[in-house]
Amino acid sequence: MKRRDVVSGAGASVLGVATLGTATSVSAQTSSDVSISFDDQTTDGTRLTVAEISTDIDAQFRILDSESTTLAGPISFDAGTVHGEYEVDLQPPLTETETVTANLYDNDGQGIAREAARVTISGDPNLASGIEPTLIESDSDAGFNYPYFLYAPSRRENEQQASILVQPNNSGQTTDDFDVQRRSARRRIESGISRTVADRLSVPLLIPVLPRPESDPVDWRHYVHALDRQTMQISDGPLERVDRQLLRMADDARQRLSERSYPVDDQVMLNGFSAAGNFVDRFTVLHPDRVRSVTAGGLNGTAILPLEEADGHTLDFHIGIADVEALIGESVDLDALNETNQFLYMGEDDGNDTIPYDDAWSDSMREIALDVYGEAMVADRFPTCQRAYEQAGVDAQFKVYEGAGHSPRMALEDIVEFHQRSLDGDDVSGFGQRLGLRPAFEYTPDRPETGDEITFDASSSALGVGEVLAYTWQLTDEETAAGETITHQFTGPGEYAVTLRAIDDKGRIETTTTTIRVGENETDRSQESDNTSTDDREPNNATTDGAVSSEPTRGTTPGFGIGVAVTSIISTSQSILS
Repeated sequence: MKRRDVVSGAGASVLGVATLGTATSVSAQTSSDVSISFDDQTTDGTRLTVAEISTDIDAQFRILDSESTTLAGPISFDAGTVHGEYEVDLQPPLTETETVTANLYDNDGQGIAREAARVTISGDPNLASGIEPTLIESDSDAGFNYPYFLYAPSRRENEQQASILVQPNNSGQTTDDFDVQRRSARRRIESGISRTVADRLSVPLLIPVLPRPESDPVDWRHYVHALDRQTMQISDGPLERVDRQLLRMADDARQRLSERSYPVDDQVMLNGFSAAGNFVDRFTVLHPDRVRSVTAGGLNGTAILPLEEADGHTLDFHIGIADVEALIGESVDLDALNETNQFLYMGEDDGNDTIPYDDAWSDSMREIALDVYGEAMVADRFPTCQRAYEQAGVDAQFKVYEGAGHSPRMALEDIVEFHQRSLDGDDVSGFGQRLGLRPAFEYTPDRPETGDEITFDASSSALGVGEVLAYTWQLTDEETAAGETITHQFTGPGEYAVTLRAIDDKGRIETTTTTIRVGENETDRSQESDNTSTDDREPNNATTDGAVSSEPTRGTTPGFGIGVAVTSIISTSQSILS
């Protein structure tokens, strides 16, 4: 199957100005509880402070000057947001004293709150002058055969050194007309989501203008905008090693900025969505030493796995990393990848699946991908990716946005904050979720005797998105139970393998089993007391309150080849629940 002229899900003006009303369109009839408190202040022109912003509906925030030019925003606020002493960087900075307005808009672009303040400019802002969106022509001598766009907001000279933000082009269109790609890249650097991120972070933005050819210089099966396997196998011509060409573009941009007294370091920050999300995800695995942070969304549920094999399959690029050394001359540095801040996300309702299409997947790769990742993008594939990262010992933040489809809009605030924390050297571990269905349980008492009433509690089970419909328990060969929390008495001493099955609203069924020892005799306890210090008597899986927690018993490669006997488990669950 081949796709033609598919419009990208992440439009270039997702947060564009055209959809928002002017500052004079405040609706006095709104019943929503929204407010802005904005005081007169003195500043160097690069930053303002809004005393308070409050909204009980989803809203967009902007700072406008006296001519309605946007100085900051749009910034998305979720319903229920309350911000006090909210600092906003201005792009462009104010250079003269004037009255500006702080504005909130609803999702239809109607103004819902507005407050004006007199801003007095004091002192020398010491600005490093920026660069308006500029096309930098290709330079094969410098190592890149295609042009790129460069933008840099004005920034204070005493600010921390920045990294260049890179957003790969993604026109959503296979064509030999290169102007299509040039126009797409220009739209993105002028009004795309990465432009918003760059302005919010006060960092330069680079967008490469790479082709997505129909037949020249290669055919349409080379999905250049996703940095797929076919593209990485190109061994000559202008498209050879586009990953390395992008690095040379960043080096060239850094030199241009340096000449303008606008220093940036040699790392890049990456942001991409849909095919561009796949590009930045795969690029990061190839060059983790050059990537400070990456935010990649709409990934089809198929983030590249930092593994060489799984489920009996060799995982070549772009599923895994088995042949990366053959492709680029060096193996993947998993230690460096672990040090790179990665934020990978999907919308819960994303239906943009590329696996059926031949420009993204060859027949052989499609078969392996479905076997390893699974069928459903969010329910199966994305949790599999998280487990693969955990297995490889590589830290990454995975998140699924409830109620979101194939759009980066829900993630904007997280994207900005993730890269800002990366620039500041702060911890980013709080951005992720535990994906998939991961049953777990605890039981008390931890050393039950024959006839003791044992409480089994499955409330510690993890579920990233969705709802657990049922918990079922296999206590002995003949005894079963249902419910999140149950009690049971074993009538004889011995070891009992207790299995918990969890079923969620997406049809997933997962199990975990723990062996429980019941009714130790006094001789065993005496010997244990003689050979074990008081502080070490708790079993390895005991919790701080004396309960014992279960550990999954699904093998050394959790998440791959989930060959669960679904039919029999559903039948068992139904019989228990009936």
